[in-house]
Amino acid sequence: MEQLIGYIATGVVSLVVGLFLQRLQAKPKLLYWVPGSFMFNLKEPQLALRTDALTIQNDGRMPATNVEIIHRQRPDHFQFSTAISYVEEHGPDGAHIIRIPSLGSKEFVNIQLLSHVQEPVLLNVRCAEGPAQLIQVHLQRVYPKWFQGFVGLLIILGFGFLLYWVGSAIIFVSKSIGLG
Repeated sequence: MEQLIGYIATGVVSLVVGLFLQRLQAKPKLLYWVPGSFMFNLKEPQLALRTDALTIQNDGRMPATNVEIIHRQRPDHFQFSTAISYVEEHGPDGAHIIRIPSLGSKEFVNIQLLSHVQEPVLLNVRCAEGPAQLIQVHLQRVYPKWFQGFVGLLIILGFGFLLYWVGSAIIFVSKSIGLG
């Protein structure tokens, strides 16, 4: 019976370690966000212009291949803010696909859209390795390096004091119950 329990424990530990190592494996992690859009209503000539931006970043440790930006229909005008090669295609349902061959680790692209006839409707962002994740963003003030260093020092000191007091409490409790 003990031998059977040993086999089962070995199998369970192997499974857990294998799943853990699979989570640590290098792979692409595609993120995207829409930093903002704005509508201009012009009086002369009577025209409504809309601007949109879309940022895509590979936050993983491996390149993302065949990155696709899928809109319901082709945007009126679009332009990448960085020089990158891309191909335009149409899906079987008529969707407009902008395909980027590869996006390296920690690399990002920004696409600017200008529309005056129809609003661009973003359907999906994905790569060959899987779908991209939409993340929420907002503008944030960037503090000087000296201030960031000072705050980091305070955090480390606070963590050190926390460890000291937790250790002191454990020692006190163990002495109180007669273990120390």
